[in-house]
Amino acid sequence: MQKLSKVYSSSVNSNRGSGGVAILVRKTFGFKTYNLFVDNDRICAVKLSKHGYESLCIIGTLLPSTNHSTEEYLQYFQTVCSIYDRMSVDCVTVIGGDFNTDIAVTSLSSKSKNVIDFITKNNLSPVPLMSGRKGPDFTFRSKDMTRKTMIDFIFIPEFFCNGFTNLEVRNDCPFNVSDHYPVLIFLDMNLLCNTSNKFHLYRKVLLWSRCDEWEKKYYQTELDKLLNFEVLPLNSCEINENYIEHINSNIVNVVHIAANSCIPTGKFRHYLKPYWKSNSLDYYHNEQRQARKTWLSMGQTRNNDNIFYKQYKDKKREFRKHKRNAERLWESEKFADVQKAAEMDIGQFYRVVRKHRQQKSPATCLNYDGNTATNNGDICKLWSTYFSDLYTPNEHENDNFDQSFYMDVTEKIREYSSQIRKPFNAFFDVPYTEDEIYEQIKTLKCGKAPGPDYVCNEHIIYGGNTLLKWICYIFNIILKCEYIPLLYRHGIIIPLYKGNNKDKSNPNSYRAIVLTSVFGKLHDKTVLRRINKMLTALDKTFPDPLQFGFVPEHGAIPALYTLKECINVFMKSKSKLYVGFLDNEKAFDKIWHDGLFLKLKEIGVTGKLWNILFMSYKSASAHVQYNGLTSDNFSISQGVGQGRVLSSWLFSLYINDLILQLISTNCGIRIGYLNIPAILLADDTTLLSASPKGLQGLLDCVQTYACKWRLKYNGTKSCVLAFNNNTDVDIKLGNTKIACKTDTIYAGTLITNNNKTFERTKNAAKKLKKNLHSLYSAGVNPKGLTPITNTLIWKRFVLPTALYSCEFKPKIQRYKSPVYGTLPCSQNFRILLQYSF
Repeated sequence: MQKLSKVYSSSVNSNRGSGGVAILVRKTFGFKTYNLFVDNDRICAVKLSKHGYESLCIIGTLLPSTNHSTEEYLQYFQTVCSIYDRMSVDCVTVIGGDFNTDIAVTSLSSKSKNVIDFITKNNLSPVPLMSGRKGPDFTFRSKDMTRKTMIDFIFIPEFFCNGFTNLEVRNDCPFNVSDHYPVLIFLDMNLLCNTSNKFHLYRKVLLWSRCDEWEKKYYQTELDKLLNFEVLPLNSCEINENYIEHINSNIVNVVHIAANSCIPTGKFRHYLKPYWKSNSLDYYHNEQRQARKTWLSMGQTRNNDNIFYKQYKDKKREFRKHKRNAERLWESEKFADVQKAAEMDIGQFYRVVRKHRQQKSPATCLNYDGNTATNNGDICKLWSTYFSDLYTPNEHENDNFDQSFYMDVTEKIREYSSQIRKPFNAFFDVPYTEDEIYEQIKTLKCGKAPGPDYVCNEHIIYGGNTLLKWICYIFNIILKCEYIPLLYRHGIIIPLYKGNNKDKSNPNSYRAIVLTSVFGKLHDKTVLRRINKMLTALDKTFPDPLQFGFVPEHGAIPALYTLKECINVFMKSKSKLYVGFLDNEKAFDKIWHDGLFLKLKEIGVTGKLWNILFMSYKSASAHVQYNGLTSDNFSISQGVGQGRVLSSWLFSLYINDLILQLISTNCGIRIGYLNIPAILLADDTTLLSASPKGLQGLLDCVQTYACKWRLKYNGTKSCVLAFNNNTDVDIKLGNTKIACKTDTIYAGTLITNNNKTFERTKNAAKKLKKNLHSLYSAGVNPKGLTPITNTLIWKRFVLPTALYSCEFKPKIQRYKSPVYGTLPCSQNFRILLQYSF
């Protein structure tokens, strides 16, 4: 008791005089303790506060036993609930004590049902029933040992479940004279830190790449055991939203417990050089420090005759020798990794190279909306403000859009979303099967960053059949209840600097990387597979062939060559060609949700799946993580959801009708039987016409579509290139005149209106030199990798960056297409036509 501060207690008014409740707080705990002075003989409560941490409220209770009436029991329990409701508004609240009712039995009493309803409603976890418990499965035993029940509980919030290190029912305590066993749990109080990520702080890194097959099998076996016996402690609950959240939290916790106990872990220490990972180097370093400490304590005599000085110098010399050896060994391992990656693929190669590069320091200043932040905490808050504004519709821009169309679409979505029973959809409303989920698990890749629940792909890949069954089960109850768990809808936003010497204080110089739940990604993958299957069955062509983004076997190269060949055809025939390059401002982040879901309904995604996706996007949220700090959560009210599997497909859906409307104007160019009014590469829109009037017609079509569907094309950042025409043209996007330029950058390539390649080749040479020098520290130098490996890296990774789009001027030929007939095109265009259209 000497190590404890004030004892907060209440004694029970009973003739027996043997009951009471108390809360004991350690003096060295570091939190200020406040007594809440609860006027009740069976309840006491304290509040713990500390700067930089969320306040913690602890409620202790001793509820009436079986020799009291149920009405008296529920009266005391209602008092506990009211205290919890009042304190949980601004405090993390924990309840513990003797509840005198067993909530783990099959036949539940009215007392147990009330307790279960309370913890389910408030998303609390009963500690003795959580996975990983040691000790007996009961906390009370009668004097004659004939009755054993679990009636003592600690109810903690769900996020605390990821931070406990020990959970035990102690039946071997020598000081226990009660007929109750103490319940012991160690919680990480750093999870209360309100400036750091609750799930990430002090979390050890799982070294999946270093574990062998036995450890993976051990993880799978341990996971099977936990899932089979401990994932459903409250098996009497009805299936609803709280039940789904509870099951999802249990699965996440069980996955973490199994992995932490079976998979080797490590802790990243950023201040250590990589070669310090050798344990032998630590040994020689400690020997040197000990010898120096002894020498200092013996007078610091700098004389070779002094045995302590001589021992210190010998130990220091030995340490430095082993340090150099460790450094050379690490360097050889680094070069070996680079060499091995060079023989695989470009993605693996650059991942290894980035791993061995020195990390650049983050920005020290951020400017947004007239505010300037200079320290990490303020920068994190300003990032949160920036992204919150970005993902919230701006009411001041409503005048730029069609308000009557907006009201019509909003009303249609409101009516459809309010329908209680939607028509059955045979493609989407049938239960998920383990086979279709397993097909998507096989597409997951190792080494990816986890989401807010800190479950990574490896947890699922090596989880085995039992985890697959539980994933299938939770996906099916999601489909049944039409409810998506919160962690599936939440994302972690990490601002990533784009480079190219952009202004680091400008938020537009950063790209938002969003980390989402692996379970949510797996669910979206399964949904997308069903959608594609539906489109194939209905023989729908989606997206339009003129959309080159987000399509297999398409991308920047086919889009670039299609544009170049169109230009070459008109240049060869000396015909005029006008190409408009439009800037779609923040296209992915400002997609109108109601408009998106109207298009989703029209394409055939209806029924329960429509409800699930609608709920998922309408209640999405995120927070910013910057330099180890975490911002407050904010809602996402527009955009396709960066980082989500469905985001690219949904954007293609939203923009697809624009292509169809552009084709219907008949203002685009024609090559043979092909009508090409535009080339779309994701959000990059390029318009092509043979006359200024035709280009203006295409721009008017774009402006009309943007006005209806609330897209924002920036006329000042857009431009027009006129080929075989030296005069300026008057082209407008809305009321903004578009500048007529001589060159522009498209898909990373310089396009000029004279179609000459000198500047493009010069830029490619600079890029080649820059790329080669950037690999110097990775071993691409005379003293690093072998000449054979350097030559391989040069041919496979350095040279292609310069040769990108630097083809020779093609010779125009006639090509007979099996679909479109005879067309004038080059050898490159001939190959592309076989799969681009």
